[in-house]
Amino acid sequence: MTGKTTIMLNKRHFKAVVDQARELGKTPDGYVASLIDAASLTFDEILAPVRARFKKSGVSEEELDNAVTTARKAFRARLPRKVRE
Repeated sequence: MTGKTTIMLNKRHFKAVVDQARELGKTPDGYVASLIDAASLTFDEILAPVRARFKKSGVSEEELDNAVTTARKAFRARLPRKVRE
């Protein structure tokens, strides 16, 4: 099924669509269509490429857990004390 519709955007939103489309090498219509397509994906579909790259990397789940834990601790150490509590 193919259809056509028109949406009204304020200047800020229109500029954001045009700028993002240009940055991605798409038309504004193509960019908006890609947003709609992405919104209809399941979580599993979104994560499929990440899972494939993870599997291909050869990193174990334990190694990934350790890396995330280390990064989280380093990030929290940089936060002001009030935010950490």
